[in-house]
Amino acid sequence: MFCLFRNSKIIYPLNLWVWLASMAPVVYWLYFAFVEKSFLQNFLSGQSLFIDLLLGLPIVLIFGIVIYAMVYWLLKFIVIMLWPQMIEKLDNTSEEDQMPDPSLGENYWMEAHDEEPHSVKPDSRKHDSDKPHS
Repeated sequence: MFCLFRNSKIIYPLNLWVWLASMAPVVYWLYFAFVEKSFLQNFLSGQSLFIDLLLGLPIVLIFGIVIYAMVYWLLKFIVIMLWPQMIEKLDNTSEEDQMPDPSLGENYWMEAHDEEPHSVKPDSRKHDSDKPHS
């Protein structure tokens, strides 16, 4: 289900309506925040505090993105459940789905690796300086 949700898109006639339905709450949120709460009027008249501009404006704009994502994903989930024929599956060939290093093999991540990668093993060979002098 998650793979279908992630690797699919809504086909043309319906995707426009889903996009418009997702943008409507964003437009209302921005209207509410800037006009009804008089944020824009206070900003243009110079009455807004520095903290309002520093924290308030980014939060208002980011919340617009959050609202869009929530509504879009909800509508996409509804389309997947009710009208699966309106979903077009995309190719699953993204780089993040590939194995990071093919030389490791498929079973590399399943094997237990007891050795530490940077441990130093003592050298078992004898050096010339270790020999007794005659």
